[in-house]
Amino acid sequence: MLFNSIDFAVFFPIFFVLYWLVSDNLKLRNIFLLVASYFFYGWWDWRFLFLIAFSSFVDYYVGKKLYETEGKAKRKRLLLVSLLVNLGFLVYFKYTNFFIDTFVSSFKLFGENLEISTLNIILPVGISFYTFQTLSYTIDIYRKQLKPTKDALSFFTFVAFFPQLVAGPIERASHLLPQFYKTYKFNYKQVKSGLLLVAFGLFKKMVIADRLAILVNQVYNNPTDHGGLDLIIATVFFAFQIYCDFSGYSDIAIGLARTMGFDLMKNFDSPYFSKSITEFWRRWHISLSTWFRDYVYIPLGGSRKGTYRTYANLFIVFFVSGLWHGAAITFVIWGAIHGLIIVLEKAFKPKLHGFLKTINFNLNSAGSNIFL
Repeated sequence: MLFNSIDFAVFFPIFFVLYWLVSDNLKLRNIFLLVASYFFYGWWDWRFLFLIAFSSFVDYYVGKKLYETEGKAKRKRLLLVSLLVNLGFLVYFKYTNFFIDTFVSSFKLFGENLEISTLNIILPVGISFYTFQTLSYTIDIYRKQLKPTKDALSFFTFVAFFPQLVAGPIERASHLLPQFYKTYKFNYKQVKSGLLLVAFGLFKKMVIADRLAILVNQVYNNPTDHGGLDLIIATVFFAFQIYCDFSGYSDIAIGLARTMGFDLMKNFDSPYFSKSITEFWRRWHISLSTWFRDYVYIPLGGSRKGTYRTYANLFIVFFVSGLWHGAAITFVIWGAIHGLIIVLEKAFKPKLHGFLKTINFNLNSAGSNIFL
């Protein structure tokens, strides 16, 4: 079910009324939230409900056992169970055909044609988002930065919470999970603020992004039929299309959660006003950028193991980020290019700043000498 669909326009008002009718009873409210979230997700394909439920069960169980286990080797094995289950599902559903195609294509370079066909695999909606969300829970417990919940209902609802299930923000358990332990009173100002944010998100998605998509697709689908100026305009339009599409969806998610009393993290912070690529990635899809920082970049060593290791870690993060965004060689190249740009920026920015300061000092000195 999509936020900008007739189905959701019917679903949410009914859900909203029933939600506030049962909101005083915490357990009943969370049961209703879980059922509504599973209904929302299962509307697309009910078979994948088993996938998200199984993933939730594994991480709930692993989280409890991690907290109870002291031995380092046993704790690593428990964490490995969570990683294998979650990343195993993600790799199978999202990347199996990509790996098959890449394997076959690599042999074609040497003149060998392999008769291997891709599999008929349907990619579950939102699997990239909820996989990272539930993984952060077990990793934080393994690091002893978080205590596991004893409330299975709250945990299952946290994983399946429908406003941010399909397209984020990717919430941390430390921020969102405790919110399922509390009841909320109907707050007119908060509901109004949430609905206005939903309306703004729908405007960005349906009025701006979807309209720009028509123009962009006309050019990108037939690039040889258009001149250089058309391609430049389409590329600029595409930049605004993807921003309004994704940030609009995030606004809707945050707004919907707010109408229920929940607080989701900010996912975009005017990224196109950034002064550098590094700053851009601090302000674009913030929940994903911080996830890769905390669970990939820092474990690799971050900036603690020397300059060249830092550059390598940054490149790896963006390479993996490209693969996360899509199972295609274009996304891998996109990630590698951004990784290279980030590395070059980090390597040369201090030197550039020093050079500019020297020029500024010389100009100021020259200006002072004029008046001497």
